[in-house]
Order: sequence, then C-alpha cells, then structure tokens
Amino acid sequence: MAPAVTRAGAILAVADVERSVAFYSERLGFFAVEATYDDPPYATLVCGGTRLSLAEQGHPAEDRPGVTMNAPADPSSLQAVLVLEMSGVRDAYESLSAAGVPFLAEPYSPPWGGHRCFAIDPDGYLVELEEPA
Repeated sequence: MAPAVTRAGAILAVADVERSVAFYSERLGFFAVEATYDDPPYATLVCGGTRLSLAEQGHPAEDRPGVTMNAPADPSSLQAVLVLEMSGVRDAYESLSAAGVPFLAEPYSPPWGGHRCFAIDPDGYLVELEEPA
C-alpha cells in the first residue's frame, strides 16, 4: 500500500536566501514565510498546502548525505520547473513585468485552453504561472 502523502514541496538551492525569500514572498506574493534558519541560511515558505524551501547553495546536509545542492549553472538547461497554478495569469504577468520580474515571453494560450507564462527567479529557475482551462 502506498503511503498517504499529506503535503508536497520542493527545495531550491539559491545563492542568497534573503533575496529569494523576497522574490517569492514579495514579488510573487503567493507564499507565507513559515520558518527561517541562519546556519546555514534556509527558509521555508508555504502556499496552498505546498511547501517551498530555499537552501543556500553549496552546503551539505546531514539528511541529504552525499548531496550538495547548487543553483542552476545554465538556466537554459534546467532539471525542474516550479509550477504555480492560479487564476488571472495575464494580470499577474502584467503586474510582475511592471515590477521588474523577467519572463521568457508573454503569456501563451495553448490549444487545449488556459494560459501560462514563465517567470525567471533570481537564480535562474523557471516559475510557470499556469491558469488551467
């Protein structure tokens, strides 16, 4: 029998935890800061039952033996995309663009409906803003 998952989340390695907390909490405005730690710098943000953790890159952790996380060296070749499902993607794109958040392109409306666009966070991660059909 599969375990009952109660929450999903992701850990992103970032160059500057404070800068990334500001980006995700102030610019995107979707996350509440749940916890912060100083040594090494780490923060946990929550939104809609999902946890996003931001870990300062380059630090090994006892609970991840043999793994040292780093922000993407080449933002054009990523192994994961953070997806935020919402309504009003076009409005979010306009307000975030006006606030200086970079995007790959204007919102796209695929043939199956809805809208999506990709913001770029301070470390080069793609954040897909998705409005389902």
